[in-house]
Amino acid sequence: MSHPDEEREALRRRCLELETEIRAYARYIRDKTNFMLEVIGTKSLEEDELNDQILIKLDPIGIVARSFRQILTNLNQTIDELREAKNELQAIFDATGVGISIIDRHFIIERCNEKQREMLVDPDVEQVSGRHCYEVYCNRSGPTSGCPALDSFETGKAALVREVQKKGRWFQLVTTPFSRSEDGRVNRVIEVAMDITEKKKVEDAEKELREFCQTERRKLATVIESLSEGLLVVDEEARIVSYNLAAEALTEQRLGENRHRPLVEAVAEFAPLLHPEAGNVQGVEVTLRTCKEADLLLSVNVRCLSDHEGRPLGRVLTFRDITEEKKRAELYHRAEKLASIGQLSAGVAHELNTPLGSVLGYARLLLKDKNLPDHLKNWAEIIAEQAKKSSTIIQGLLRFARQSSPAQRCLEDCQINEVIQRTLRVLSTELGKRKIELISDLQPVPDLLADPQELEQLVLNLTMNAMQAIGASGSIRIATSPSGDKVVLKITDDGPGIPEEIRFRIFDPFFTTKAPGEGTGLGLSLCSGIVSDLGGTIDIAEGKKRGATFIVSLPARHAVANSGEPHA
Repeated sequence: MSHPDEEREALRRRCLELETEIRAYARYIRDKTNFMLEVIGTKSLEEDELNDQILIKLDPIGIVARSFRQILTNLNQTIDELREAKNELQAIFDATGVGISIIDRHFIIERCNEKQREMLVDPDVEQVSGRHCYEVYCNRSGPTSGCPALDSFETGKAALVREVQKKGRWFQLVTTPFSRSEDGRVNRVIEVAMDITEKKKVEDAEKELREFCQTERRKLATVIESLSEGLLVVDEEARIVSYNLAAEALTEQRLGENRHRPLVEAVAEFAPLLHPEAGNVQGVEVTLRTCKEADLLLSVNVRCLSDHEGRPLGRVLTFRDITEEKKRAELYHRAEKLASIGQLSAGVAHELNTPLGSVLGYARLLLKDKNLPDHLKNWAEIIAEQAKKSSTIIQGLLRFARQSSPAQRCLEDCQINEVIQRTLRVLSTELGKRKIELISDLQPVPDLLADPQELEQLVLNLTMNAMQAIGASGSIRIATSPSGDKVVLKITDDGPGIPEEIRFRIFDPFFTTKAPGEGTGLGLSLCSGIVSDLGGTIDIAEGKKRGATFIVSLPARHAVANSGEPHA
């Protein structure tokens, strides 16, 4: 064979070898590619889908290598991020203010942070992980029924224990499922422990303070309700906020029905005290008209309410009934005045008795002189008559001053109805002249232990006082009635009445509303003295617009005998 043919043959054999190698290489590439596709879950390549030439031209190994390189780069980046996240989570896990533990289904502690060790683990315990939680945290030999981890493992839900005491402190425990098995059972839980000792102390202190405040509030409410004085609290708009029972009783108003309404709608008399510029007031006297048309005198105090910063909140009104107190004070002053006047009257009477006796004696001697001229005799009669009148006034002064001797009084059983009838017979002529109708209503009453002459003077003075008040054309009603151990005498006229401003002065000696020369002002004061000596009372009925009613109350004979008290 020539040289060119040999070369051609060698070239042909070399091409066959290369073709065999290429097929083997393509088969290798195809097998490795199919293996990688099988790993990633993709269907293997078929020869009719991708022939050997195209497969070699695409270089899938190079593509896969580059892809793996990119995946490895991304994976390394993800690993770095996970490591950073893990470090951050560990820092949070250790730095958080609550204790955290991861506990598996066998109650073995996998991990716990430093706060958990500090709160629940004894200092001498070095190793916590791998030990049972009930042993390390609770110093027990097994889980108990109140264990929140046990509840979470059994129920598969989060569990909460609001208050548990360990190592002298109070904690709140919460367990939450952390991972589950394929059948849904909880494998691990996260337990979070929060120290609530300070919160517990604050709550206990608040509870104690609340109970103390409630106790003090009940005490204050009891004290307020037990007050005899009325108490009202109003807000800035003068609306009723609170009150006590005495306030309702004194004002005769259902204040509960007027709560949060203006006070002046319930008690209009308090309106001037609630003026915005009124401020604090002390002891202001307010006259309150009651439902029974009677006047009630109240002493009212008003104080402003404010908060801790001085802002106004409202006002407090306290008030009490001083009607009787006022009367007693006036009676006391009147008694003092009467005592002073009595001493003065006694002195004056004793000083005037002697010269008046001499004047009257000499006047009578002159009248016995038959040779006395008529005009002088008339003058002597006038002197004697005026001296007798002056003597009568002096005797009244002496009786008023209680200078008459008790031995001169003749106390005996008296029937006041008979005394009234005798006295009215004496006054019948004068009553007829004045055209005054006399109405008597004398009921059967017990006997009195009294001086008949004093009773006659009492009835006479009161009846004449009524006659003088009427003047002419009117009526007088005299009534008696029993009242327990008392005998009540009422003398009523239809005259002009007694003005309120002089009602408490009419029993004062020498006080009179009559014209000069018509009275001495001793009649009613003598009546008051007689009634007082007999242990009774005399007063004037209130609430009438016209006329006057004198009410005399005297103790019955049997009441005096039972009491054993002697008369003055």
